[in-house]
Amino acid sequence: MHFIALALIVCCSVSFSWANEWGYPDLDSNQDEPFPKWGGLCDSGKKQSPINLHVKGALKGEFDSLRFENYDEHQKNLRMVNNGHSIQLSGFDHELTLSGGALLQDFVVEQIHMHWWSEHTINDIRYPLEVHIVHRNTIYPNMTMAANFKDGIVVIGVLYHVSNTPNEAIGSIIKSLGAVKSYDSMNKPVLVADSLAVDDLVPSVESYFTYAGSLTTPTCAEAVTWIVLTETFPVTLDQVNEFKEIEYDQGKQLHNNYRELQSENNRAVVLVEQPEQRSGAAGLTASVSLGLMTLILAGQKIML
Repeated sequence: MHFIALALIVCCSVSFSWANEWGYPDLDSNQDEPFPKWGGLCDSGKKQSPINLHVKGALKGEFDSLRFENYDEHQKNLRMVNNGHSIQLSGFDHELTLSGGALLQDFVVEQIHMHWWSEHTINDIRYPLEVHIVHRNTIYPNMTMAANFKDGIVVIGVLYHVSNTPNEAIGSIIKSLGAVKSYDSMNKPVLVADSLAVDDLVPSVESYFTYAGSLTTPTCAEAVTWIVLTETFPVTLDQVNEFKEIEYDQGKQLHNNYRELQSENNRAVVLVEQPEQRSGAAGLTASVSLGLMTLILAGQKIML
């Protein structure tokens, strides 16, 4: 069992101060090893993440496009750290701002991290890699404060499918991975050798799922609006295996770092598509307005 003692973690991984040890089962060694209980809201919460996302079961939503500011700017001073449960990137040269869609405020990127395998599944399919781009609502001064409010955090989840073609952006990250793989280098940030634009990690955003959920690591605060893109990016298994060599303890590798699926608990999951991508579908389709979407993401129940 991968158990990691942490006094403070920033992640969704946005984790925060957590007194107990927590970790992941080593499913590469034992596929039957159960996922542990992490305690607190992680076990008692009703809006936990990740969840399985079903196209057929989702409400249909249509909004203005999401707006990304400075995501195309190459970041030349990115820092990478092995924090014992993931690889995290931070230290952006520019303020990267997300707005539009169903979001009522501006959100800025705080950090990026990876999960191998994916945490979310789409139509019951788990992917080999999921990248989380973690944003803070600008009305809150820091992530710790933002985690106390339902509108505090937005996380964009990008899933990666297996391909024979290496992913260039992931390859840029892997180039610096050797400096942080060992346990001795844990919590010691290094400069990412290649400049990287966050846009390079994000495929088309014309279609995505959104729902009200939580951080996927302790404290599992239910403060996250999730935006999980339906379009996936290619990555090779060799590239994914590079992340599996990260050590969380002396000589012990982090073979996987995903949380098991959580109960949906009758939450509304909205599938947002641009009009030009919408195809005719049989059956009842619910169209969600911005006002109704605000209620959904605030956790209000709706009846259809």
